[in-house]
Amino acid sequence: MVELHEMSRQELAASLDAEVHALLRDAFPSDEATAAGDYYPPYGPPATILVLSEGHPKERRVIGHLVAYRREIAIGPEPVEIGMIGGVAIASAHRGKGHARALVDRTHLRFRQWTLPFSMLFAFEPSVYASSGYKPMANTTRFRDPDGTWKTVVHRGGMYAELTGRRWPNLPIDLRGPAV
Repeated sequence: MVELHEMSRQELAASLDAEVHALLRDAFPSDEATAAGDYYPPYGPPATILVLSEGHPKERRVIGHLVAYRREIAIGPEPVEIGMIGGVAIASAHRGKGHARALVDRTHLRFRQWTLPFSMLFAFEPSVYASSGYKPMANTTRFRDPDGTWKTVVHRGGMYAELTGRRWPNLPIDLRGPAV
């Protein structure tokens, strides 16, 4: 049986931290923060973390993960608080079963509760997110690279979802921090 757990960073540290980081190391082997043992600090405090697990309580295994952030960015000259999704990972034996979509759908529910007009993510496999309403971004995007330099590019794999009636503008984006 698959269970969805929504938790804070502190709750994760107290229960499933080692298993989640093993999943993230497997999914993102070249990510420096993950390799160092903690995925979250470079991106700021998560708003919420979603974890999928399966099995009986004594034999529970982590099979999925998503971390959601709230961040004020600039869209053109306007400051806008949006939701950002990162660290989406599904164990290889569990891919193709709708688990990533379930995590994203739950996150969208939370973002709507917080009245965030948009969600953004940067996808390795953009086709995975199209069924959840994500569209490719054509916006120039300014962000802080892991080496600390600021870059402005049209990020291939950058995607957005409209969560309210507000339309996504085709204006420059300033993430005011790292891409998640």
